[in-house]
Amino acid sequence: MSIYIFHEWPQPDELAQQLGNDKQAEIVVVTEKWPESLTARSSAGQNIAQLWLEAKVFWQQQPVFSYPFGDAGKFTLIQPQVYEQWCQFNPNMVSTTPEYSKFIYKPWLTLPTPIPVKSVVIIGAGIAGASTAFALAKRGIAVTVIEQHSIASAASGNHLGLLYAKISAHATIQTELLLASYGYSRALLKNCLPAGKGWLDCGVIHLDYNATEKQRNTLLAQQNPHSTLFQTVTKAEAEQIAGIDVPNGGLWWPYGAAINPFSLTEALLRHPLISVLTATKANTISRQNDLWQIDCQNQQKSFYLDASHIVICAGAESNSLYPVAGWPLHKIRGQTTTASLRSGATQIKCALSGNSYITPPWQHKLCFGATFHPNQTNDDLSVADEHFNWEQLRQWLPHLAANLNPNTSPQGHAAIRCDAFDHLPVVGPVGDTAAMLVQYAQLRLDKNYPVTQPCPWQPGIFVNTAHGSRGLVTAPLCAEAIAATMLGLPSPLSVRLQQALHPNRLPIRSLTHHQSFRLST
Repeated sequence: MSIYIFHEWPQPDELAQQLGNDKQAEIVVVTEKWPESLTARSSAGQNIAQLWLEAKVFWQQQPVFSYPFGDAGKFTLIQPQVYEQWCQFNPNMVSTTPEYSKFIYKPWLTLPTPIPVKSVVIIGAGIAGASTAFALAKRGIAVTVIEQHSIASAASGNHLGLLYAKISAHATIQTELLLASYGYSRALLKNCLPAGKGWLDCGVIHLDYNATEKQRNTLLAQQNPHSTLFQTVTKAEAEQIAGIDVPNGGLWWPYGAAINPFSLTEALLRHPLISVLTATKANTISRQNDLWQIDCQNQQKSFYLDASHIVICAGAESNSLYPVAGWPLHKIRGQTTTASLRSGATQIKCALSGNSYITPPWQHKLCFGATFHPNQTNDDLSVADEHFNWEQLRQWLPHLAANLNPNTSPQGHAAIRCDAFDHLPVVGPVGDTAAMLVQYAQLRLDKNYPVTQPCPWQPGIFVNTAHGSRGLVTAPLCAEAIAATMLGLPSPLSVRLQQALHPNRLPIRSLTHHQSFRLST
């Protein structure tokens, strides 16, 4: 896992010679823009040039942009104006900035120094858990994944979900995260599964379904007139792409996809260094000497797993386990519906997104919806939600709805999504909640109080959760960020994103907003 840092674009042939057989290379290029041309003579150099051309499609001037490279490495492009800050923030990165510099961070939003990785347990086998396991296993780390049900059975259990980036026309944190994640997830998908085997390489049109969406799509197109990542389309153009009548034009994402989450999750967990224990519940987590001990239960027996590192990826159940038990995560019920086309009906050729979404058929079933019910935790299929999804489709795409065979009972999937107060994932290392609430108690009186005490960390504990309905897009890059922090590798996220997603923002917010939550040990 060697790190190669360049302050200008290396020539592909020279880079290929320098890398040799290094399949885990971490390549960092610090520059403002892509080269005008990439040429290579050797086959290895041509492979690098081709990869960079593929990656360029997804580059939208992000401060930090990463793309999978080789079997187990990545390529990271960093804007020069954020490079020194990125180096200083991430342990193990060499920085030329003095120790006492202009970069001053809130101590609870920093990163701990990596500790030796002896064994890793991941709790949860949805897309977040599988992506995290894969990010570690491909670097030679043996991982045990425990799942209380079956893989991809909760929020990752839909028949099909969409991969595209529903971004703002403004430089929000959510937009930066989605743009940073989109290309990475698309490349991971292509590397793990052939098109048609668990996913549809169909593209997505985000329709101008109301005035606000039309304005947003128009602004995005105006700001990015030469983008190949997305293009504005008229109603007639959208109908030609989709193959059916649509009510509006919109923004066409040609690299968008419709993914069966189970297929991707299963492919990621197939790595030989990953062991999966399904129908296994993690009852408690406790610290024993220098290791974490997980008390597990399956249908046959109770047993313990020891680990130097734990990553909690349990979605809506994440805050049921120490050391994040009681953390303020929100539960949101959602239900999608599946149905088949009538014989002879016109096929829809791409996925459509508006106030809901619909996909082309996979295994003879289209998927559409979804409902949104905050603070509901019943994951049984609901007749009311089935009716709602059909009514939405009839109002939105009446001709398509009429061409679907009606269901005699609810068909699809219901699950509980996990979300945070700011609708951003919760990703990164975890501090000692009880110690932070004491150590930073002054923030309850003054949220701007200049706290300088270092964060008290829970050694080796990480979280990758609260991806809401965007997990197919955001979870893989967030998994890569966790692997990078754990192993002391270049982070694929900017400092802005690492702090915005930091788990410790949740307990600290309870102080600054005079809230309380139950702590469990």
